[in-house]
Formats: sequence, C-alpha cells, structure tokens
Amino acid sequence: MAAPLDPTAGNALVMLGSVWNDSGCSVRLRVPGGPSELVPIIGMELNYRVGPDAPRHCIGHHSPRKNKGEYLDCLNQPQPKEKTCVSCAVADAEFASNLHHAHTRDRAMLDRSVVDHLEQANILYLAAFRDGSVKIGTSTAHRITKRLAEQGAWHAVEVATVTDGFVVRQLEDLITNKLEIPQAVAVKRKLHGMVNPLSPERLSARIDPLVERVHEVISAADRLPGTKDLEPTTEDDTVELTAEEWRFPTSDHAVWEGLHAYPARLDSGTHHLEVLQICGRMAVLTRPGTTAGSGKTDRFVADLGQLYGIELDLGQYEPDQLAVQDSLF
Repeated sequence: MAAPLDPTAGNALVMLGSVWNDSGCSVRLRVPGGPSELVPIIGMELNYRVGPDAPRHCIGHHSPRKNKGEYLDCLNQPQPKEKTCVSCAVADAEFASNLHHAHTRDRAMLDRSVVDHLEQANILYLAAFRDGSVKIGTSTAHRITKRLAEQGAWHAVEVATVTDGFVVRQLEDLITNKLEIPQAVAVKRKLHGMVNPLSPERLSARIDPLVERVHEVISAADRLPGTKDLEPTTEDDTVELTAEEWRFPTSDHAVWEGLHAYPARLDSGTHHLEVLQICGRMAVLTRPGTTAGSGKTDRFVADLGQLYGIELDLGQYEPDQLAVQDSLF
C-alpha cells in the first residue's frame, strides 16, 4: 500500500473534492499523474502558491454502478474554465438528469443504476443554513446525515420517510410548487451565513413553521387540484410523516463564531493556511503561528471548492498579505 499523501512534503498536489463519512470529512488529493487518496482535512496545513498559468486537472466523477457511488480517477485535461473533462461531465450530467427527472419518466426506460438508487428508503427533509435560507431536499435513508453535512446545512428536520425514491421526488416537487421552497441554496449565501449567522433560535423560527406546512401539503396530496397522483411501485410503499431534528455535529463549537470572510481567492496567489473545521465545502482557516490583538487566533471561512482541480505548488512560502481591517495579519 502506498504511503499517505503528505500535503507538507513540498511537491505539487491537486485537491479533487471533499468526502463525508462516519468519521468526518476527508479531501481527495492526488500527486499529478498518480492515483487519488483520501486524507483527513481537519488539522491539514497547506503552504502553497498558484500562478496565473497553473495546470488544471479533471476532478473525475462518481460511477453509480452497484449503487455505491464509486469514484473514478481521471487524468484527462478539463474543459476550458471547467473542472471536468468532457467524458466526466457527460457521465455526471446524465446520471444527475436521470435521477432528478426519474419520477416524470417511464421507469422501464431508465438506466438500471438509477432504478436501483431509487428503490430504497428515502428521506424528505428541510435544511436551514446559517444565513436563514431553507431548502427542501431528498436523500437515501442511509446517507441522510452525510448528505446534510456535505451540503453545509446547519439545522435540518426530516419531514417524511418514503419507501420509494420516485415518490419522494414527486413530493419534493410538490413542496416546491405549493410552498415555493427551493431545492438548492448557493454557496455564496452559505458563506455569508458563516460570517453573519442567525442565532439557533432564529434558525428554528425559520424552519419549524415550515414542517407543519409541509405535512399539510403531503397529507392533502391525493386531493389537491392539478397535482399528479402519487404513484408508489408496490402496495407496501408508504409515506410516513416525521419530525426528526438534526444539527451540524460541531455547531456548538466556538471555532464557528467570529469568522471573517477570507479576503482573497484561494485559487491564486500564495497562501499558508491550516484547516480548523469544515462544513460542506466551507472551511474555517487560520494562518499558523498568527494571533489577533486579543491573543486569539484569527479565523477565516472560505470555499475549498475554489481549489478543486488546480495544481498547487507546495513549499515554504511567505503568504500574501491579507487586507482585513480588524486583523493584524
């Protein structure tokens, strides 16, 4: 077995994405031309530079074969201004499109991988982010906590358990149409919430009333005018209303308070950073060995997705100065 990749070894490195599992979050790293490897992200120190002509690498894609979401490395060049090559982009787009629209299509015409994915117990959930944004979403039951964490949710409520993935997507669309709750929240809004967060009480006040409204819509789904009838695949398929709460596991940790927006792009210039925590792709960062005037380490938050697919030149570099008004960097 190859030795673990060392991001402090002074070589070139590519970050391909983050992966959430039962033990927390890891990042997928690769020495250019080699196989990728998962490395724990918390505590990782990166001293690197990215020049204007830094090579770009395809970040690969996940294959739905056997419903395991197997990751496939790719050594192709990405498309201009994109993070994937043509073949990986097509593979991801086809599966995502088939999955998202499966409930509107003839099941006999769907790829078997999509059908296998949807013939599982699924969760319909409401997720709130620290800026107060709320979305409706779905996840297979066995991945719900990982799914919420990888999206950067802060507070969530599982509003229904559905034994059929086709039906849960009908319900998701129904909630969006009836209550105007979106199915996605932009990373920009998630980052804004990390710097200007609502209190836990205000977040609860945003999401709790919606749980009752969602339950009302679901309960009336078979008699609402103009809605498509729910079509479970077997007589045993059911929709069970729930109100199971979830909160991001480290949400009460002090590291998430008093954050600054990192005042530079991560994908250009020279940086020396340590990762203290991560939620979704939003990482709490500090510069090793630096403190603010209060004696506490200054903490920033940034989107690690800016680094995905960019070749990092690692070494012992003096980082660029940061223009932060209340920081001594």
